[in-house]
Amino acid sequence: MPTQTNPASPMTRRERRKFEVRTRIYSAARELFAKQGFEATTVDEIAEVADVAPATFFNHFQNKQAIVTLMTGEVVEHLHAIIVESLVGPGPSLERLSRFVARAAQDISESRGAARETLLELMRLDATPDGPHPYLERLFEPFVDLIAEGQRDHEIRNDHDASFLSQMTVGMLNSAITSWLANPDYPVEAGLGETADFAIDTLRRRSTDAGIELSKHDERGTP
Repeated sequence: MPTQTNPASPMTRRERRKFEVRTRIYSAARELFAKQGFEATTVDEIAEVADVAPATFFNHFQNKQAIVTLMTGEVVEHLHAIIVESLVGPGPSLERLSRFVARAAQDISESRGAARETLLELMRLDATPDGPHPYLERLFEPFVDLIAEGQRDHEIRNDHDASFLSQMTVGMLNSAITSWLANPDYPVEAGLGETADFAIDTLRRRSTDAGIELSKHDERGTP
């Protein structure tokens, strides 16, 4: 939801009215995006649901994309919250990873239209020549910490460093999301679950890994 620029200062009656109208427009847009998608929603429809004139919409937002961009920031904050909630804490690392994917799939299922538009916007933000967007870097860090912890606990393979394994894991999960972004009819919830199972199986440390590690250690110690 749009927030007050300086919450420490009390709003005047005019500012409060402006904030209320902006919030109403934003809420109407979110509702319509969730029901019928971004492309199918018009500014006139948003204005009608918000009970304002179309001209009033443009007094608050330059276009529909401005609303999606604002929603993107909220989604990043929400994603970061559920990543931390799911990945940080007690319990086996791979179970925590599975818990995160299940939570993400549930969130997508509850708001498919709006979720798809905001994820598309995230993809656009990431498609920059200067490297990953800071939003996505922030979301990636907890995965590295989780996998490094799993390696220390001998739960996750350690033939590659945690950053590489995190990159591969996020890439696998992103493949299911990308399939859905390309085709809105793709069963993304099931796709995420199947991909998570495969990623977890790939990450899992095997009993043979210990022998391989000892062999590498012996080779390094051989004069």
